[in-house]
Amino acid sequence: MFVGYHNRLNSRISKYHPNIWAFIKCIQGEENRFNHLLIQMKGGLAARQKTKQTQAIQQRIDTLYVRYANGDVTPNELLEGLSFVVAKNIKAKKK
Repeated sequence: MFVGYHNRLNSRISKYHPNIWAFIKCIQGEENRFNHLLIQMKGGLAARQKTKQTQAIQQRIDTLYVRYANGDVTPNELLEGLSFVVAKNIKAKKK
């Protein structure tokens, strides 16, 4: 969760060394975003439906983790399999 938030914060600021004012403005924007999401959730906003492609990718990831938990694959094989899932997804998006 924190890695995703950190990446989001970096992309929102879009500077490697922001000044304090840019940082404060970004934090204020994040607070507004969170308040809007909270209002929407309290209002009964439903989660978006996952696409078939997203479900297929998640199934591949889940299968890899089950095989790892059962001892069928080593940690290196797990990472290699995950990298193939991610690489395949990136190639599909570029087309």
